[in-house]
Amino acid sequence: MPKPFVNRAFNDFVMSRFSFTSDPQKVKGWINNSLNKKWKEFRLKLYHEAEDPLLSKEDIIKNVPEGIPMDQWALFVNYRFKEETKALCLRNQRIRGQQTLPHTSGAMSLARRRALMKKQGKEVDRGKVWTETHKRKDGSYVNDQAREIGERIEEIRRQKPETRAEISPNDALGVVFGPEHPGRVRGLGMGAVPTVVFKQTSRQDGCSYMGAASTSAPPPQWVQEMANMRSQLNVLTSLFQMKIGNIPEEFAHLFPTPSQAPNLGDGVPSPTGPRRSFDGSNYENGASNN
Repeated sequence: MPKPFVNRAFNDFVMSRFSFTSDPQKVKGWINNSLNKKWKEFRLKLYHEAEDPLLSKEDIIKNVPEGIPMDQWALFVNYRFKEETKALCLRNQRIRGQQTLPHTSGAMSLARRRALMKKQGKEVDRGKVWTETHKRKDGSYVNDQAREIGERIEEIRRQKPETRAEISPNDALGVVFGPEHPGRVRGLGMGAVPTVVFKQTSRQDGCSYMGAASTSAPPPQWVQEMANMRSQLNVLTSLFQMKIGNIPEEFAHLFPTPSQAPNLGDGVPSPTGPRRSFDGSNYENGASNN
């Protein structure tokens, strides 16, 4: 989708008619994805209506659909007749043929499906949405593989009812299918990505969700930067103890222990020892007590 067209559609048609509580840039990103999807589907529809194996490329170009500029239609037809495009279409056709879990949602988006299920009084967790969209009207699953997966999802939902209340990698759908692809989240539709959807759950669990790459080690530059920061903190702690005095007990747990700090000189006091004041009153009190 051409970027100028997206900007014009967003500014002239969307922002002038709607008010958003979310970040406008996020809304614009979702609209961009939606327009791209609809634009792709519309182009395919136009070409399939004009395609005829008995007609040459020139004849198809002459049959310009109503409302489409001649130059744009000619460019599109030329693109469709390229050998690279034909090879890509055949490849995508083979991939679609390998899909063994067809859904029954039709043209209805998952967001609309969830809203409809909620209106009907049904639960709308990810597992329930998956099973609902892989059943026929009579309640049977589309095939045996979908039935096996659906039964596993329902079993986990019964065993762990607490997972129905939140969207997380540990809900029924996440357990059955495993880590999500970085660019989408099953059961939530267009625009949902793991790093955003699972952010709240990851914070509660004390870990971050990185999808299929969650087991990878941190980049070397991060490790080096952390090591440098740790060394700097150790040096600053020792300098503080030498120049000013001991660290108060209530703050000692925030700093490295003496064994971690570098030895910048003898006589560095313990961070948990008596605090020395600037006027030497602590020393005088200690001497008088002795």
